[in-house]
Parts: sequence; structure tokens; C-alpha cells
Amino acid sequence: MLENEYRFQTVGQALKNIRKIFKNEGIINSGREAEILLSYFLEMSRSEIYLNSGRVLKNIEKTQLEKKIQKRIENIPLQYITKHQEFMGMDFLVEKGVLIPRPETEILVDEVIKRFKNYKYFNNLKVADLGTGTGIIAICIAKFINNIIIYATDISKKSLQIALKNAQKHECKDKIIFLQGDLFEPFMGKIGKNNLDGIISNPPYIDSYDFESLPPEIKDNEPKIALSGGIDGLDYYRKIIKKSPQYLKKNGFVALEVGLNQSKIVKELINRENKYDKNIKIVKDYSGIDRVVIAYRKG
Repeated sequence: MLENEYRFQTVGQALKNIRKIFKNEGIINSGREAEILLSYFLEMSRSEIYLNSGRVLKNIEKTQLEKKIQKRIENIPLQYITKHQEFMGMDFLVEKGVLIPRPETEILVDEVIKRFKNYKYFNNLKVADLGTGTGIIAICIAKFINNIIIYATDISKKSLQIALKNAQKHECKDKIIFLQGDLFEPFMGKIGKNNLDGIISNPPYIDSYDFESLPPEIKDNEPKIALSGGIDGLDYYRKIIKKSPQYLKKNGFVALEVGLNQSKIVKELINRENKYDKNIKIVKDYSGIDRVVIAYRKG
């Protein structure tokens, strides 16, 4: 239960005190998180919260809201409490057991969309999204690109269930084929050799040391299988880089999100395969960190 000093009667009092609670608990962006939590709880937009600041909360509302506040200060991620996350201006369903989408991944999606919009063969595109999670990559590409089929794979049945719900919500499930299995494993008997225009992935890339150093909010809640990339964080890059040329068309590309200080070594892994063009593109994120590596299969 919340201390008496944090009790609230109205929407405005609730917003003020949730901000104060979150700030005192050391939650980053406490004001923004307070708005999001109250907005989803009351099913109001952010502006409606302020316009209805004087509305008196019902006792049951106060009780339920206190429970959600308690979950947040116990390090449960806000997205698992609200079951929502915004990505590229779209609202996605998120649940515990599935990786929470990060804004950095928008860089990857944006780069892929730009390439397909400038693609010579714009009709009947076929691409793969390896480790689809909540389906954000596949769904955003499907929404922005016409005449495309996306094979979205994930080892987690729970992730695929959430991804399918998101695809249905955004009315693009007819353009996405969801397949359960590890990386390329589900391709057997479904996707022929050299048949894809692009392979996209935001694979697990946190190394063993950094994983143990993650904040409890992440380490104790989000699925380890979606975060940990092995001892050096590069296990999945090795697998994807090695096998992608088997499925890519001539001049098809592989686009990978990478973690901090990983772009150069991922580029080296690509060059060692000798199956990709030497002109490898590295794209920075909003903070100036190398975030996306893109390489084309040799013609």
C-alpha cells in the first residue's frame, strides 16, 4: 500500500503523486512514465488526463492503480504493466516473456524500408525477419511496403502469438508468414535457395559479462534468450552471416542491428565469409552509436 502522503482523490493528484513516487524510486523519465501509466489505466490520451485533472477517482480505480504503481517500483517494466509499447508511431502489444521493443530498432527498420522503396525489382519482394519477437520489424515493413511477403521466425511460441496479434491489429497478417524455430531452421521445405531479397534481424547481442551487469528491471524480467548473444555477444551474428548467402538473391542484402562497439567486428565477420560485397554500410543511431550493419550478397 502507498504511504498516506501519496494518496490521491483526483486524476490530477494521481499524476502529481505518481511522478513523485517514481522520481523518489530513481525511475528514469519519471514524469513521462507517470503520464503513460495513468493514460493507459484510465484509457485517456495524455491531453485528456490534463483536461480531466479534477475528475474524482472511484475507490476501485484507486486500488487498482496503486497495485500497478507498486509493480513499477518493484522493477516490473512499464511495458509489461500497460502491455503496450509505441514503435515508429504505431502501438504494439507487449507481454512478459517477450522482448520489449527499443527505439534504436527504428533505425534498422527505416534503413530497410528506404532500400526497398528504391529497389529495382519492387514487385513480389520476399524477405525474412529472424527473431521477430513482438513482430515490430515485419509489421512496420509490411505497412510501408506493398507487394511483399515476410517470413518472420522466432524460437519462442509466446513471441509468435504476440506477433500474430500485432499483425492482426495492424491489418497486415496476410503479408507475413510466421514460422517457429531458431533462425533459419523453419526455412526447410518452405524457402528455396537464393530466394530472398533481404534478411533482417535484431538478434540477441549482449555478452555474458554485460548480461550480468544489466539492471534488474531488464535482467529479471525480459527473456534471457532474447538478450544474450553468448560469451562475446556474437553467436547469432556468426550464424546469420554464414548462412544468409544461401538464401539471398544476387545483390540481396542482410541488415543487422548491433550493440555498442560491435559494428567493426561484425563487419570483419562479413568480410571473412567472402560472399558479400566489400561496400558494407554502417548506420548510426540517434546517439551517434553504430547501430546497423548492411551488406549485399555478391552478384
